[in-house]
Amino acid sequence: MASAVGALVVVADLALVRWATYAEALEGRGVLAVVALAVHLRLTHGDLASVGLQTPNQGWRWWVRVSLWIGLAVAACVVIGLGLWVVCGGKLPVYATPPSDTGWSFLRMCVFAPVLEEVVYRLALCVPLAVWLGPWRAIVVSALAFAGLHLAAGSPSPENLIGGFFLAWAYLKSESIVIPVLLHSLGNLFALVAQIWTWFWLAS
Repeated sequence: MASAVGALVVVADLALVRWATYAEALEGRGVLAVVALAVHLRLTHGDLASVGLQTPNQGWRWWVRVSLWIGLAVAACVVIGLGLWVVCGGKLPVYATPPSDTGWSFLRMCVFAPVLEEVVYRLALCVPLAVWLGPWRAIVVSALAFAGLHLAAGSPSPENLIGGFFLAWAYLKSESIVIPVLLHSLGNLFALVAQIWTWFWLAS
């Protein structure tokens, strides 16, 4: 049951992102996340810990240290990936956010996206896959689906795939949905700061 719900929720999410307007997609994705969470709570008889609504197993201090290493690893992968792209003749994409859009962009990138996407691509997908396929295969499938989400949204980049691996691993390792949500939010916050800096750089 959980596997079927996870697969359906992910397919529906990809379809919404690909073909719906942003407002329609946001509302629909919110419904998908609530449905996925409700189904998992029903299947676990309301056990919040079993759906990741708990503090991380290793403690917060451990995750702060690990998060710094994850951030460095993702940043290194992005730099290497973009460098190879330029060397091969590709043109760097430019994303710029004007300061007037900062408030809405913050909500969209650092609140809505991390919560909705972690519930769908980690809770709904990783948990049943880890039971059926083992944790590492679940991490791979979750990361590929997460990269597919950004491809459907028109924003493919190396950090989406690499970040997807780390987010899935962090969820299964910590057994807390809070950790990938926070990591996702922090990653998007850095991206938003870079986009605002790019706007000022282009405007100067």
